[in-house]
Amino acid sequence: MKILYLMTEPFGIGGVQSDLLILSEDLRARGHDVHVATTEGVLLPELRARGAQFAEIDFRFRAPGRLLDAARRLRRLVREQGIDLVAPQSVRSSVAAWLALRVLPFGHRVAATGRRVPIVTTVHNIHSPRNFHWAGKILSRCADFVIFESNYERNRLLANGLPGERSEVIHSGIDIDRMARPSAVQELTVRYGIVRDEHFVYGIVARLSEEKGHRYLVDAFARVRAQRPGARLMIIGDGPLEADVRAQVSAMRLDADVIFTGMQRDIASHLALLDVFVLSSTRESFPLSAREAMAASRAVIAPRIGGCPEVVDDGVSGLLFQAGNVQDLSDKMLQLADRGAATAMGRAGRERSERLFSRRAWVDGDERVYLQWAAD
Repeated sequence: MKILYLMTEPFGIGGVQSDLLILSEDLRARGHDVHVATTEGVLLPELRARGAQFAEIDFRFRAPGRLLDAARRLRRLVREQGIDLVAPQSVRSSVAAWLALRVLPFGHRVAATGRRVPIVTTVHNIHSPRNFHWAGKILSRCADFVIFESNYERNRLLANGLPGERSEVIHSGIDIDRMARPSAVQELTVRYGIVRDEHFVYGIVARLSEEKGHRYLVDAFARVRAQRPGARLMIIGDGPLEADVRAQVSAMRLDADVIFTGMQRDIASHLALLDVFVLSSTRESFPLSAREAMAASRAVIAPRIGGCPEVVDDGVSGLLFQAGNVQDLSDKMLQLADRGAATAMGRAGRERSERLFSRRAWVDGDERVYLQWAAD
């Protein structure tokens, strides 16, 4: 089967990109051909190394002319490559697929079989209230079937026009074994000046952007640091607000206690340095970083929003707090400042990851849906 994934964002750092790296590798190992259409990004060489074929099509259209251009290029790609199934990863790219394969200039059918190429969309998250309001209705027209990463997103769209029988929740998985095999812990411990017997390390892996709530995390950490002198905060990632967060840390005189690592690819080794993983977002759907932290046997503190309660079993594998509430966040951080309690929750998180978020179960589920629709 030839599968074509469509992405709105460039192939850079991000959760969808990470998903497609895994799907490309595993589906190719099962005998399928994988194609990805989007614009270039820093992880494109890694995608190609996994065996996927890349086509440059920009789905970040706003004007009708750019939508039409994307649809024409997509239709030509499907025809030339003999694609069996198109798998958009966003509502926007689903619209382009529908226009290319169902409308322009008339419905496209595979010459050898006379069948329509199915459109199976995966919804990772829909943050914009405007997009959320219309997404169910749009996907009911533009997609044959919809895979959701979380029940949270599915329930929202069922309430906004999407037929329930044309959708299913398949939790995206992670490479659990890789998260448990850090390779550079000693080197990084020295690099960041961490002393295991003296320091208790909280950390976040996230792009430094407004919705990730780093400013709340820094405020909460300042309160923790006042009571726990050995506390340290590791901020893993980069982004447009990095300068602002650094300025906040300096203004609060926390420079010696907060570690900025920049963007990192060896997430497993960085997670191994943490005692507790903290996700401080004000907007989330089904956070990959929290699931990776659980796979690395780390206790997780996460906001009680979106699909986070589906990821973190509150009081068992971690703690949930009210998003944007600095006092609640700092209280939860202090509650897990005991290494024994954090370790116990980390073990529970690892068990939960193995049960619910395995890579194999995820790929099995997606492949089953793809094969079903490609055969219809």
